Amino acid sequence: MRTVIGRPTFLMIMLIAATTWTGLQCRWKVTKGAMKTGEQLKSSIENFEDNRQKLSEKVVISLEDAQKKLTREDPDLPKIAKDWEVEWNRIQDRYQKMKDDFDQTGTNSQAYFAQLDALSNNISNEALRKQELAKNAELKKKWDVTYQKASVSITKITQVLESGKDFHMVLVASSIRQKLEQNVDELENIARQAKELLTDLEAFTQAGRALVEG
Repeated sequence: MRTVIGRPTFLMIMLIAATTWTGLQCRWKVTKGAMKTGEQLKSSIENFEDNRQKLSEKVVISLEDAQKKLTREDPDLPKIAKDWEVEWNRIQDRYQKMKDDFDQTGTNSQAYFAQLDALSNNISNEALRKQELAKNAELKKKWDVTYQKASVSITKITQVLESGKDFHMVLVASSIRQKLEQNVDELENIARQAKELLTDLEAFTQAGRALVEG
């Protein structure tokens, strides 16, 4: 004997099915969004690290080359000044790429944590949901501290680059005065600051990788 389902019952079943399907779609959308933002964050971190390494190598090579030229017997200061200007402009371009990647990492990390919270908010069990949200908050707090420290180093590198531009002016003036001792000391100081700051930023990369890789 076939059971006949009344229209109200049928509509109720369809409504429940539609609601369940919509809920599944929303959860998949949130999951997919979290995966996407995770990949975007990972990509921006790797781009940052790539430019950090290239900038570090460029700074070291350029500064060592300038130091060698300055310490030669009877150095050609006008040529050294011209070469320095070209190299330092390239360094500034590379720095800007690194800074852009750093800023993008900051933007992507905020989206990443927003997606983490969206995922956690889809947990039905209230106690478990609160527990996961608390973990997200703690992780974000640690990340924000790391990002802020890196931001300070980024700002200091800007100051070092300004010192490099000033050094070019000093070289031009020195090419007229032919005085070297102070130039060499100043160049060594710039080199030391740049190397230290760029090395410090490697810790930011490591923290970012740990964040996206779990």
